[in-house]
Amino acid sequence: MDRNSRPRPMGLNIGSASVIMLFVVLSLTVLAALSLLSANSQYRVAERAADAARAYYAADTKAAEMYGRVKDGDYSGVEAFGETGLARYRYSVEINEKSSLEVILAGGAPPVIVSWRVTESGDWTPDDSLGLWQGPED
Repeated sequence: MDRNSRPRPMGLNIGSASVIMLFVVLSLTVLAALSLLSANSQYRVAERAADAARAYYAADTKAAEMYGRVKDGDYSGVEAFGETGLARYRYSVEINEKSSLEVILAGGAPPVIVSWRVTESGDWTPDDSLGLWQGPED
């Protein structure tokens, strides 16, 4: 029997080009899925940052309006503290449930801004579930 007259086996003959093409398509599909997940994650982070910036600037606007009222002599909603002759005033505007914008003013005409900062307004609860050694018991 010569070589060309032999019966060929029936079945699927996958050549090396087909295997490489299959690998490329699979790789591109995985990379596309990872890109989509990464873009979605970055979008959520950007939205949270935008929400935080909006909340901060809304509180900053309220604090500036309150400072304008204090400059005009309206001290309602402002806490006075300090020694006689060194009057200081404090007020706070909530940014969110965890932080607020605290403003401290020094008395005078007009009052001078001493501090304008973000402070944590929530209660901090330490995690003492670890059984740490506290030293020798006397």
